[in-house]
Amino acid sequence: MALKKQISIFIILTLLVVGFATFAGCTTTEPGSGTPTVTPTPSETGNMTTVPTTPVGPKTKVLLATTTSLYDTGLLDYLKPKFEEQYNAELLITSQGTGKAIEVAKKGDCDILAVHSPSQEVTYMEDGAGLNRRCFAYNYFIIVGPESDPAGVKGMTPEQAFTTILTKGKANTPGVMFVSRGDNSGTHSAEKAVWASAKYNYTKDVQKSGNWYIEAGRGMGETLQLASEKGAYTLTDEGTYLAYQGDLDLQPVVSEGAILLNVYSVITVYNDKTTTEKIEMANNFVNFLISPQTQADIENYGKDKYGKNLFSAMNGDCAKFNCVCTGEATAIEPMTVFNAGSLNAPFAKIETAYESQFPLVDAQLFGGGSVTMIEKITKQGKKADVLASADAYLIPTLMYPTYADYYVTFAKNHMVVVYTNQSKYNDQITADNWYEILNTPDVKYVISDPNTDPAGYRAVMSVQLAERVYGVDTIFSSLLASHSKMTRTFSDGKYTIDVTKPTPDGKLVIGKSGPDVVAILKEGKADYAIEYSSVAIQNGLPYIELPVGMDLSAQENADSYATVKVKRVSGTTTATETGTPIIYAVTVPKNARSPDLGLEFIKILISQTGQDILTADGQEVISPPLGYGNVPAALKESGVVMA
Repeated sequence: MALKKQISIFIILTLLVVGFATFAGCTTTEPGSGTPTVTPTPSETGNMTTVPTTPVGPKTKVLLATTTSLYDTGLLDYLKPKFEEQYNAELLITSQGTGKAIEVAKKGDCDILAVHSPSQEVTYMEDGAGLNRRCFAYNYFIIVGPESDPAGVKGMTPEQAFTTILTKGKANTPGVMFVSRGDNSGTHSAEKAVWASAKYNYTKDVQKSGNWYIEAGRGMGETLQLASEKGAYTLTDEGTYLAYQGDLDLQPVVSEGAILLNVYSVITVYNDKTTTEKIEMANNFVNFLISPQTQADIENYGKDKYGKNLFSAMNGDCAKFNCVCTGEATAIEPMTVFNAGSLNAPFAKIETAYESQFPLVDAQLFGGGSVTMIEKITKQGKKADVLASADAYLIPTLMYPTYADYYVTFAKNHMVVVYTNQSKYNDQITADNWYEILNTPDVKYVISDPNTDPAGYRAVMSVQLAERVYGVDTIFSSLLASHSKMTRTFSDGKYTIDVTKPTPDGKLVIGKSGPDVVAILKEGKADYAIEYSSVAIQNGLPYIELPVGMDLSAQENADSYATVKVKRVSGTTTATETGTPIIYAVTVPKNARSPDLGLEFIKILISQTGQDILTADGQEVISPPLGYGNVPAALKESGVVMA
């Protein structure tokens, strides 16, 4: 839906509301209700007159595709009549694993999704197929098994338990079996995440590795029943276990571990088949689930029968779960932004400004390494409306001419050494000795992936440049080469560092992108990080400023920076990045679904509002923003100056 049409619809709807209010006088609709009521109005004699409520017409049918755990526990059957009465709707429900539910949505065969697999949900939303995603409840996965606990895993961490079950299962230890959902459901995805955390390749090491591992291909209730019949272990959400426990010979054996968190989200389905009427009713269901009354209903559900609630409600406290659980769902069209992970914080604030200006549009942000985000467009066929890279030159290099023909530079950054108050030797580290502190035997340090994230290959470049700055020719070898498979060659006055197979040893840790690096630091899995200054500022972390000769901040040092190159993986081949000053850039890809909506986001980004947000989040703005290539007239009119 084009921007002009979107704005027109919003104006028309506003006029209709005003017109209806003028026509109806005292007639109003209760918030969240499909049944109009008449507001009592004083008559000329001062008496109050009440007109009875009347139905608005036939009920609107909406189809909810949901995970079996929400259905098997009876929660949806409990909430269904409340929603239907409140919104004059008929809610039809189909339950299956999360993966299958998402496939139903992709085909346009449902109006609402309620699922519990964040990674699958994000992949779905990246395709512009959903709106107004809100988390509304959570519980925890648990590992259950026979009371005799033949593998002896009770009280272990999830990873230790899985490792022990696998080892003893493969060794044919009597009674040690594991029943998997095996159906690409949210629970199955959670199971695979535990295997990965335990350092196992699910396909190679676990799946079809012996008779001990059974793939049920069934819903959660049936999987629990199968595990009970066989005296096997399984992974289940706690709610479904409580609902079925009276019929099971299974007991919880592992119930603690951060990886066991199980968050449920609701999404309005968006595609060519979906009418505005269905989108609006789906939005009603989203708002119903996150409303205070329904949140209270969710929090209390199951207490009377099972002695505890089957689910915990978000109750607006969703920051710790890294999801959105508040804010009225009003949008009827998505606008997708693929951005560098280091832009997550400022772009979230710009998103708020954008949606205030365009309340019928759901601005959806997806952050990660800039190379990763660009390749989602160029290699995976995804259609973002905005692409923002932490390395401006990646846009012409990777996207021209098929996927982009212009870019606008809008911000700068520089590399620093970041740490926490718990980092070893944090009271001793300085700009003069940071590389010696990092080289201390008991210190660990992290960088982001140099193959997919500019912050990663820039960290590598900074380490190499440090040798010239400090006059010490062993910094690269002691910090990187000795703790990974990174190699270095020298030719024609330039260093080329091969990071295609980094394989860090544990002293050096490699995260995916900036947010992952910060999480590793905060969790104490590393003491220091070589990262952007803005990332440190946004997360309230202390940092050490580095000399300008190595921090990649200054245009006057461009020739020196260019003496270091990094050879990285690029699909089935390799690409080489040259050291340059850090410059961020943005474009609207040629295959954008809603390019006009994307341009409006960029206008806010380069406006005074956007510049103030970037500055507050630790980035130096480029003012005026500079344009390269076929820059749209609308951006030139908004202040972009051709370079």
